[in-house]
Amino acid sequence: MNREYRNNKKEKKKSKALIIIFIICFLIALLSLKIIFFPSTTIEKEKIYAGIGGAINDGGVYEVNEDTRIYELIVLAKGLKERANIKNIDIEETVIPFEVYCIPYLSKKTFKKTITPKKTPLVKAKEPKMEIIGKKINFVYAGLPRTFLLVSVYPDLNSITIMHVPWYTLASAEFEYPRTLYEVYLTGGIPFLLRGMRRITGETIDHYFAQDRPAWIHFINCLGGINIDVPKDFSREYHLQPGKQTINGLLTWELIRYISKENRRSESWITGSATRMLLQKELMELLYEKFRSLDVVKQAKVAKKILSEAETDMKVKDVIKFASDNIINKKTKKEYLTLPGSIQEFDDRKMLIPNLNEYNIQRIKLLYDEHSKRLQFGEKK
Repeated sequence: MNREYRNNKKEKKKSKALIIIFIICFLIALLSLKIIFFPSTTIEKEKIYAGIGGAINDGGVYEVNEDTRIYELIVLAKGLKERANIKNIDIEETVIPFEVYCIPYLSKKTFKKTITPKKTPLVKAKEPKMEIIGKKINFVYAGLPRTFLLVSVYPDLNSITIMHVPWYTLASAEFEYPRTLYEVYLTGGIPFLLRGMRRITGETIDHYFAQDRPAWIHFINCLGGINIDVPKDFSREYHLQPGKQTINGLLTWELIRYISKENRRSESWITGSATRMLLQKELMELLYEKFRSLDVVKQAKVAKKILSEAETDMKVKDVIKFASDNIINKKTKKEYLTLPGSIQEFDDRKMLIPNLNEYNIQRIKLLYDEHSKRLQFGEKK
């Protein structure tokens, strides 16, 4: 009896063991089929190393991704030194693996001498005689490295003006070596960028919001892409069908920095930048409408996502309040402008010299035409 009981117990153990082995083999088979027929599309980017030295604040070798741009490497190295010369460097090129980049210095003689425009003398803009009575909030948006906007919100007037400030605008002080706005940013980051924007526009800056390439790509993907009329030149270069279609974050990034081959060959970067700003304005309007179409919960999720990846002094509650007060309101009036000015040469480099008088007149006229009953004009004391 005891022997029969022990035999039955052994048989039960064998059966359980066989069942467990069968289940394990079945799971392994399923995993193998998944790998064969449904391979993972997620591929980790290869880590590479690139070095940078010369007129850089913290030269050395850095671990970067294979699609890192030179300007991102400069930011990793804590920016440019004061005498850095990047006139002949394309900072938006992808870094070459294990390459060491050397940022040259300007000669001390060149750096110290006072440089004046070749064509026409630099005229300091006069203070405008008109001012707006009413609350105004100024945001600086930076789509790094070369997209800079001044967004002015007028809550009492239900209006927003969005001013494109070209990256090649002269942003340094009169006693400093002439630097463009994007050179100023690469030298000292956000603090220098805000200082440059104040010098250019004469405005007080209340908030800033800066997105680099990865943050922008994630933001667009979080929105589910953008439906836009893709230009023919861009579609040919990127092997896309021209016309209306939804593009992802990576293609959107390439679109907002796109300059046609013709302009690149002829080095007509000013003409190319003007065309690019028109594309950016179209895209901003589409982004505005896409964000406004989301419900409040989705807006909060998107805001939390982009704020976590951006360099900003704003919090989620600030963005949601701004969206509730302005973006959701269908009566909000938006105007897209470009900073007016003239092109002049400094040390064989072309820069935009802003015209603050024209800038203020354009902005005030737009608001006055829309809300003439709420605005007052007067002499500045």
